[in-house]
Amino acid sequence: MAYKQPKPLFEWKIDESDKELYLASILDDETILSAYGRYAHSSGSKLVSWQEFLAGEMNELVEKTMGEEVLMELLTQLKNLTK
Repeated sequence: MAYKQPKPLFEWKIDESDKELYLASILDDETILSAYGRYAHSSGSKLVSWQEFLAGEMNELVEKTMGEEVLMELLTQLKNLTK
């Protein structure tokens, strides 16, 4: 079986020139990705399951890096997908 790269169902991005790049995505393999960085030496990412995110894992990270509005939108979309 060949590897199938997860595809974003929903994505939020903050990309301002000369500042850090932030990304949050709900992926079709039932994971949430949060990534940051513009250059390899100062970047990172975290991946959790939908259930872990709904349980609060990584919510603080998304709120701190992307803001409360993005966190609320992400949670709303995720809850709609898990109905």
